[in-house]
Amino acid sequence: MPLKYRIVLKKDMSKGAAKGDQLYYGQIRSLEKTNFKKLCKLVSGYCTAKPGEVELVIDGLIYVLCMLLESGNVIQMGEFGNFRMVAGSKGSATLKNFDPMLFKKARIVFTPGAMLRQLISEASYDRLDPFSDPEEKEGEGGEDDRPVIE
Repeated sequence: MPLKYRIVLKKDMSKGAAKGDQLYYGQIRSLEKTNFKKLCKLVSGYCTAKPGEVELVIDGLIYVLCMLLESGNVIQMGEFGNFRMVAGSKGSATLKNFDPMLFKKARIVFTPGAMLRQLISEASYDRLDPFSDPEEKEGEGGEDDRPVIE
C-alpha cells in the first residue's frame, strides 16, 4: 500500500541557496494510529494466540529488551533488525579529567533487518491532494493538517 504524502512549500535548505528561497517538498502523512490493543488483536489473527496472550508476550519482550539494553547488549531480532543503546560525550583534555557526566543523553538506535529494508526499498507514494499555491488561498494558512488521533 502506498505511503500518503502532501506537497508543502518550505525554506530551501540546499547548499548555496539564497536567503528567502523556497522549494516544494513532499511530506509523508500518517492517516491513522494503531494502538497497542489493536496491534495485539491483529497479531492474534496470524497465529493461535489470543489477543491477551499476544499482549503478555509483547509486554514481556519490552521488559527484557529494556533490561538487556540497559546492560549494554545489542538485541538481534533476526530479519526484523537490531536494537542498541548509544551515547556520545563531550571531550576531555586529559584521560584523568574524563568524567561520566560528560556523556550526552543516551538513545536507542534501531537498525532495520532484511525484512524491513526490503519494505523500505519497495515503498511507493500516493499524493493526498493536489498542491495549491498558498498565494491563491489568501487569508488561509497556519492550519494544522495532521489527522486528529483520539
